[in-house]
Amino acid sequence: RNSVVGTTVRRAEPPEHLLADEHHQPRDGTKNYVATTVAEGCCLGAALAQTAGAGDLQAAHGAFAREARDVRPDYRPRTVSVDGWASTHQAWLALFPLVALLRCFLHGWLNIRSRGKLNESFRELSEKVWDAYHAPDRRSFAQRLRRLWEWARGQALSAWLLEQVQKLCGRAREYGAAYAHPGGQRTSNMLDRVMRSMSRYFDDCQHLHGSEEACELHCRAWALLFNYRPWHPATARANGGWRSPAERLNKHRYHDDWLQNLLVSASLAG
Repeated sequence: RNSVVGTTVRRAEPPEHLLADEHHQPRDGTKNYVATTVAEGCCLGAALAQTAGAGDLQAAHGAFAREARDVRPDYRPRTVSVDGWASTHQAWLALFPLVALLRCFLHGWLNIRSRGKLNESFRELSEKVWDAYHAPDRRSFAQRLRRLWEWARGQALSAWLLEQVQKLCGRAREYGAAYAHPGGQRTSNMLDRVMRSMSRYFDDCQHLHGSEEACELHCRAWALLFNYRPWHPATARANGGWRSPAERLNKHRYHDDWLQNLLVSASLAG
């Protein structure tokens, strides 16, 4: 019941660059969607949507928007990294009309890899795709994708694999938009790390059960625990001694015991 954003973002500014996606999760045998918002390694939004339509996703992602504006009334993110699902795009543009939507390059690559990794040219194809990704500016990025497409047409690629390469190269304008927004997330890696943990948790507890309200609270509780539960000591050492995503974000802890730190951060409901 505590504000996820208000509890997590205590001494830091609300992040300007976000990542968002929907985690498919059964609830009593019916597919629901956990609208997830991530930034700076923290899960800042986890709300239940009954369908993947734009209206339901806007309402679910809107929980993050309301809580972020409680922290800072004039809050507007600069970018949101998303996949290609049109309803997700519509939901975020309805919530923040001026936000820049950055399409995840990794999803395009995964489509190629899913059935192309047995092709004899796959290794060279992989190198050329990621060479384009690491281009220093938007112009070079577009040039490298054009060269990739020219090269691919001369190779013995299957029709399906060639189609996926064409789709990747044809989205140069969408992928290249990230160059105008330094700090924006060009891939969903940060989001995927959070959602892998979410997926393992709900699989272990046999997915969601009960009313929509109870499942909504369950998702929000998981998000708060994810942000505050302690990392492995080796991971904490690698993160400057901060022991959880929330501590690293705020560069502060109220109490040396992680649970006390969470409870103090959640005072006044966050």
